[in-house]
Amino acid sequence: MLDKMAFFVYVIRTGSISAAARKFNISVSAGSRWLQDLEQTFGITLCRRTNRLLTATPAGQKLVDEFSPLVDNAEQLCRSLQDFQEQDKGHINIVCTPVYANNFLMDKISSYLISHPNVTFNLNVTPWALDHAAEADLVISANACYQGYQEKDLHLVRRELMQSPFVAVASPQYLERNPAPEFPTDLSQHQCLFATTLTGSNDWIFERNGETQMIKVPKSLEVNDSDLLLQSAIKGAGIAYLPAFIVDNPLSEKQLIPILEDYETSIWSLNLYYHPPTKASAVASHFKSYLLESS
Repeated sequence: MLDKMAFFVYVIRTGSISAAARKFNISVSAGSRWLQDLEQTFGITLCRRTNRLLTATPAGQKLVDEFSPLVDNAEQLCRSLQDFQEQDKGHINIVCTPVYANNFLMDKISSYLISHPNVTFNLNVTPWALDHAAEADLVISANACYQGYQEKDLHLVRRELMQSPFVAVASPQYLERNPAPEFPTDLSQHQCLFATTLTGSNDWIFERNGETQMIKVPKSLEVNDSDLLLQSAIKGAGIAYLPAFIVDNPLSEKQLIPILEDYETSIWSLNLYYHPPTKASAVASHFKSYLLESS
């Protein structure tokens, strides 16, 4: 009976039994019988043919007005359930910067796979994540933000996942051999450890009293992986410029000491890039929402 009432709603919406029959994937003759059965059940005429179109009688119009919202809600529910099926099965290509992959993303993917065993992932861990945006469903990339910074123009939606100020640090062993710099310009006399993938170059930003200095530090050691850069700093190889969340534990354990604390630094910003809803797959959109909710 409910199917026949929904069918009648579409008969009136389209003005045609044949158009409604196509919607319900039944024959025109079957649609005509459904309409006759419905009128016999209620014992009233629900529609009349005028100018080759079917129009509702007052009783039929009441049925349309009262039942249409239920039809629309049922169709929306069906689409939602289909989306759940698509979200629970499929493949996701992710390109991610190493620091986020090592410290956060693998834990999130592992947890997601437990509840979504039919979703598969391909994870490309690279410091140059944005260069691979064309072949990825999701891109996770970091940059150092400062006054005048301009981001690469991409046809993707961007959402910030986290941010952290940079901290200049050195090990106690290094500072025993080399006096700590008092001013950013003193860094030219030091061994400096840097990652172009974190800061964009060997330029470190320091700001105090409204004045910003961009210091081009010596290229003593360049590493594409911030975890390796951290290890090198702890072993006393030189001064490093790293996001605060990476050095929090070594600082608390006295493995590293902050320097130039009177200065503010640039901000390490981690961003998620993804396709707009009209182009994104359901499975990628669902995992994207999971990342944003859990960040």
